[in-house]
Amino acid sequence: MWQVVLYVSPATLALFLTATAGLCLAGARWLARDSDRASRAARALLLLWVGITLVATVAPTQPLGTGGHAIAWIPGEGMWQPSGHSGAGLFAEERDMIVRLQIANAAMFTPLAALLLFSFPSLGTTSAVLSCLLASAGIEATQFLMAAGRTVDIDDLLFNTLGGAIGALIARFSRYVVQVHAPAGRHRA
Repeated sequence: MWQVVLYVSPATLALFLTATAGLCLAGARWLARDSDRASRAARALLLLWVGITLVATVAPTQPLGTGGHAIAWIPGEGMWQPSGHSGAGLFAEERDMIVRLQIANAAMFTPLAALLLFSFPSLGTTSAVLSCLLASAGIEATQFLMAAGRTVDIDDLLFNTLGGAIGALIARFSRYVVQVHAPAGRHRA
């Protein structure tokens, strides 16, 4: 995950969100024309994205059971002073990397919520966001149980859920735009 974090910048974030919105608009158009095929394609992409997310978040960084059980329960704690850090705080470069990590955590769940809504068109926005929250909690619980060099962090849960909410809003807005601009008699989104 750290390799991806190095590429997070305002420009790459804007590009990612623009691409996500464009793909959601294309998906909404397809869903309006052929909901069965569009939903099946979205489900296949959803499975692929879940697999990528699991590899990025759960793959051990050291042998199972050897990493201890590091937990960060206080939201934003790592931003100002990491647990056990005896100094006066973080250097600007360290804080920048933590901010980038949290942006990457949010971005990772943005497509997840959007794909959920395109995979299951009758699913509500709240249900999609709650699904992201539960998926994130499941990932954090797995990291804790594996004790393989990963830290369980409340910030991960919060930012993953925020990313899910952003993805759900982009998908819903895309479907709304397609519905409003559909020819008369074709409001199916």
